[in-house]
Amino acid sequence: MSAQRRLAKLQSKPKNLIDLRLSDEARFIRSWIENPMLAGAITPSGRFLARAMAHCVDPAAEGPIVELGPGTGPVTQALLARGVDPARLVLVEFEPSFCHLLAQKFPGVKVVRGDAYRLADSLADALDAPPAAVVSSLPLLTKPETMRLALLRQAFDLMGPAGRFIQFTYGVKSPIPTHLAASLHFKAQSLAPIWLNLPPARIFVYRHAECPHAFEPPPDVIDKLVRQSRRFGREIRDELEEARARLIMMGGKSPIESKPRRF
Repeated sequence: MSAQRRLAKLQSKPKNLIDLRLSDEARFIRSWIENPMLAGAITPSGRFLARAMAHCVDPAAEGPIVELGPGTGPVTQALLARGVDPARLVLVEFEPSFCHLLAQKFPGVKVVRGDAYRLADSLADALDAPPAAVVSSLPLLTKPETMRLALLRQAFDLMGPAGRFIQFTYGVKSPIPTHLAASLHFKAQSLAPIWLNLPPARIFVYRHAECPHAFEPPPDVIDKLVRQSRRFGREIRDELEEARARLIMMGGKSPIESKPRRF
């Protein structure tokens, strides 16, 4: 395909995916620079991590799905792709600019500007039923253990014993120490590391000890995501080709062409 045709294909899209991703990255990095303790990470969750978290949610379960710290929305997007009705999603975000972005990107989703660590207060007027799950991208390791445990307790006070609290971490161990969780009758289950995320991450699912249903993650979640990596690789190559086409049409040369060939 010629550079002109590649560019024409690019311009026919309302907004190139790579532009959207880079825009989200820029917003997230700016937020991290302004408040690293609040953002926690320098980049948003990767697509493999987001999809693995979404697979821990049962779309058929009754009740809202609460997402904490959605940022620019990668996990929100994965939850919608998983089949969660937008009307069931309640996003709790502290950063005003992210709240505005989320409302624009995901019409029909309820966006609440509030403090996730004061969850009961933030969701006082936002829920019409007990949540089925709470999905958290909060940087728990930046908070004291007492705050992490209080958050878990608040979440289950809202959900009831049948709920599940889904949290990812860049650490090796549970971000909510298991002995502390067990003291309040919560149990934690970890999924295999998401090696395709940068940096690699691990997902923990917390359940009440009295939960009537044991949590069993779909056995093919991680394997399926890995198998799909080849398709994502093609998407990335396509995006690089589109960027290269832009450079050519602007009169520049791609970095590959600018290097002297050696034989």
